[in-house]
Amino acid sequence: MIRTFSNRDNRFVQTGESLEYLDSAVWVDILRPTKDEETAVERALGIDVPTIEEMSEIEVSSRLYAEDGASFMTSMMLSHTDGDNVMLSPITFILKGEQLITVRYAEPRSIDSFIARCQKTATYSADAVVTGLLEGLIERIGDVLERTGHELDDLSDTIFVLNTPKLVATAKAPKPKPRNFQSVLEQIGRKGDLLSKVRESLVSFQRLLAFGAEIAASRKPGKEYEGRIRTLSRDVQSLSDHSTFLTQKINFLLDATLGMINIEQTGIIKIFSVAAVVFLPPTLIASIYGMNFKHIPELAWPLGYPMAIGLMILSAIVPYQFFKWRGWL
Repeated sequence: MIRTFSNRDNRFVQTGESLEYLDSAVWVDILRPTKDEETAVERALGIDVPTIEEMSEIEVSSRLYAEDGASFMTSMMLSHTDGDNVMLSPITFILKGEQLITVRYAEPRSIDSFIARCQKTATYSADAVVTGLLEGLIERIGDVLERTGHELDDLSDTIFVLNTPKLVATAKAPKPKPRNFQSVLEQIGRKGDLLSKVRESLVSFQRLLAFGAEIAASRKPGKEYEGRIRTLSRDVQSLSDHSTFLTQKINFLLDATLGMINIEQTGIIKIFSVAAVVFLPPTLIASIYGMNFKHIPELAWPLGYPMAIGLMILSAIVPYQFFKWRGWL
């Protein structure tokens, strides 16, 4: 799909979804182009539209370059950012003269929001559209990081849950809910995957803005746009630092979760160990009186059975009290 935007009657408007207004358009937005659309745009504008494979290459020379009088800048943007299943897809900005051509294969909400916003205001230049799109995409990354930070705080509360304080009077304190550490690990894994995509996107935007600053020096769009590019560079750097902090927090929470799992497993093993030790003396006594010897003194004694039962109970109580006294329970 191809959409064209132009300045008409002191307003920035969408002129159509066809090839009719390519020459006069300020912004040509190409979404998931077909082969025929790519060929038509290349003939009309005299540029080589990159394919999805070319846009996805990780070499800097394949993403940031100048060719045929046009500047090509490719970055990785986030889409479907409402949940953890964030998609990472490339977007290419092509600046040629007073025109901007964008090539993308995803529909992030930030671009649609920018289109709706800029159509309500005055005219836009190609440089203004670039900076506006970048501001929207980077701002959305900030929203994702902010939401992820709050969700990590909730995970931290789940892992390090505190005991409920005792209630006064006759009210009983509710028992803390059992923690599902498997679910916590799954959530931590999803957050880690999300942050890895965010960091990749931020690195690509950081390189794009550095290249864009060089282009701005030659295009001279004005101090306002050069200042906006510098501001975006600082924003990306601060977001990158924050994503590093969140990554470190994820690693901490992962280690803490595994530690809590080990503590729970150790507690279960301790219970079985104590039970084995507590029941070992009664088992020994029962084994002694279960031997098949003809002459056992207590067999003819009327109080032999109660004495054996008492010995077994006493032999179980003594080690239990000893463990409790030593603080092992």
